[in-house]
Amino acid sequence: MNETIQKLDVLHSLKRYEACLHVSIPLCSSISDNQEEAYRYTILAMIGLERFDEALHWVQQALGDFPNEPYFFYLKAFTLFSANRYKEALFEITTLLGIEPNNASYHHLHAQILTSLSLYVKAKRAIDKALLIDSHHVDYLCTLALITYHLGNTPIACEIIDSALMQEPNHSFALYLKSAIGTSSLDTQGRILKNLLFQNPFDKSTQEGYERIRRYYTLVPVIMLAFILYALGASLEMWEKGEEIGMALLIFSTYAWRDWRLSLPFFALIFTLLSETSLAQWYIIPIAALLYYFIGRVTGQIGMMLLATLQKMIHKGQKWLNP
Repeated sequence: MNETIQKLDVLHSLKRYEACLHVSIPLCSSISDNQEEAYRYTILAMIGLERFDEALHWVQQALGDFPNEPYFFYLKAFTLFSANRYKEALFEITTLLGIEPNNASYHHLHAQILTSLSLYVKAKRAIDKALLIDSHHVDYLCTLALITYHLGNTPIACEIIDSALMQEPNHSFALYLKSAIGTSSLDTQGRILKNLLFQNPFDKSTQEGYERIRRYYTLVPVIMLAFILYALGASLEMWEKGEEIGMALLIFSTYAWRDWRLSLPFFALIFTLLSETSLAQWYIIPIAALLYYFIGRVTGQIGMMLLATLQKMIHKGQKWLNP
């Protein structure tokens, strides 16, 4: 590898995509041994910058100069996949697999596209073919874990994530999956996402996930304090207790369930303050708290599913308005 290509490799690994383009684009126009690699780094940098239309332009230009190079067909499929144009990407990768059926990277991308289309059984077959060729590739194991999770087998998915992290403890996607599906502790998820942000501070999904957790730990104690003050005042008969407090607690539980260390003591305290339970019936308190916890957990999951569906509908609407 010559000095120019080494420089491009370093710039791309550091995610300095604009600097990478300044070096690679002039090389694409020159007929040299570096032209093919220059096209590759140009396309990957465009994808990194989310300039997908320009990336497709450079793919077509690369295919004009290297019409028999399968890797540029792969980059075309990958660009379409990155641009959320999954059906077009599926057509391209299926065509490519018809030409080169024994390439693990092609099967992996095929599995990723099928996963994005919610075709999990077909995606499982595709990732199995990739793993048959390279059974220890951490990226392939992460995709397998994600597919396994969507197929409803979370314990096995967690085992796959752990095996991937044993090979590469700092693998970003494996760590992200560990935070998303590999642990139920919100505090642990927050620590993992915070470490990921140190590795890649510009990752939007990681930033959003970490901000949600940070917002939770900021808002929940404040709201809990307000409920406790209300319940304390009611127990001291400073104002009348209304039945609406029960409904309010149930609604609030959809947000508080995420960390049992906060939610269970909170609901136990509220139950004690708002009920006439005697000390002889203390066992009712943890039972009531657990009920609140699990009611909140189920309703919280339903709420997140509805939110994800709404986000998909908005995304499809934006694509329809801006074809």
